[in-house]
Amino acid sequence: MDDPPSDANSGSKSSQLSTQADGIYKALKQIFETPILDNIDYALEALVMIYHLPNVISPSMSYKIFQMVMQPHIPETHSEKKWEVSRLAIHSAFKDNKPLSCVEDPDNILTFLSHHFDLAIVDGKDQDRPIQNGLYALASTSTITTIETLNHFNPMGHWFVHGICHALQADRSLELHEAALLFLPLIANRWFHPCALIMGSTAMRRFCIDWASAVDSLEQKPAIQEAALTVLLGIINSPHWRPHIVPEKWMLLEYFRSVPDDSESLCLCINNPDLMGEIRNVDNPRAIVLWAEILWFKYTELTPEVQEQLVTITKEISRNERGTYLGASGSYIDKYLCNMDSELKKEKDVQRVEMLQHAQKVLNSIKHGRSPTGG
Repeated sequence: MDDPPSDANSGSKSSQLSTQADGIYKALKQIFETPILDNIDYALEALVMIYHLPNVISPSMSYKIFQMVMQPHIPETHSEKKWEVSRLAIHSAFKDNKPLSCVEDPDNILTFLSHHFDLAIVDGKDQDRPIQNGLYALASTSTITTIETLNHFNPMGHWFVHGICHALQADRSLELHEAALLFLPLIANRWFHPCALIMGSTAMRRFCIDWASAVDSLEQKPAIQEAALTVLLGIINSPHWRPHIVPEKWMLLEYFRSVPDDSESLCLCINNPDLMGEIRNVDNPRAIVLWAEILWFKYTELTPEVQEQLVTITKEISRNERGTYLGASGSYIDKYLCNMDSELKKEKDVQRVEMLQHAQKVLNSIKHGRSPTGG
């Protein structure tokens, strides 16, 4: 019986494969930089064969190959083989959902997504995996380069809007749902801008239902909670989108501490004076309780107008001692204070501690029937 390979032998083999992969990449790069048609054809064929061998090309090397085959000078006659290699390369780079250190040219991924959205929507072909890989590549490596590229890109174009809606449909894979949910925060500030209208009322309703179902279909990991809440806050802040929120999804506000304090979506929402009355009247009675809790945690950052609204709605809910809002008897003010105590025990920022303590003082004034002091 042969002895199992030692760690030294395994390391040597891995190093040898890495050296071979580097050599393959350099040779192919030279071919693609000198576009002789026959050579490109052989190179693409070779890449297809290499990707059917296990563990020859690392994820980072695969991403370099993806960039290489996405060069615009590869002729149309080689397009089918080019797209086949691009799919193999991007899948190898992102198949384990482990982000690379950076995505150097997001434009290539957007071109890749455009092609595969078209195949899925127009031609009716199953493109879940390549679309998933493309969206995950952008979402997982949201460097300054990626953000700047997306800022110059129009995510409200017809093909892109339809592509994202397609990715969230109920019959798509869970992996594609996850990639789409993680990507959406990168474009939320434009899709859900209060002045933007990227689709009609029926389509918005359909999107909100599909998005809610996609959120429900996935394990509520911290990254999913943050992404879902970021999108929900964007939808809440838009008068066009807000009426289409699935009532149960207001409960995502429970995860508000999963988004950063400087979240753009959160900052835009908390000082929107129209929201208090709108949320008070939605179909889910717990929405206003959760919204009030968010505002109490951000109390010192609110405008005087919103602070006054918060005190008023807090007193109104406080008069309901049977728990219609909470779904159970008990003081919701005590619940807020208790949650703030828990947060204070973890908080290390002195300024943030002082802000929470001030909010507690105002809440306690309301609890004991005193007139609360201002912000």
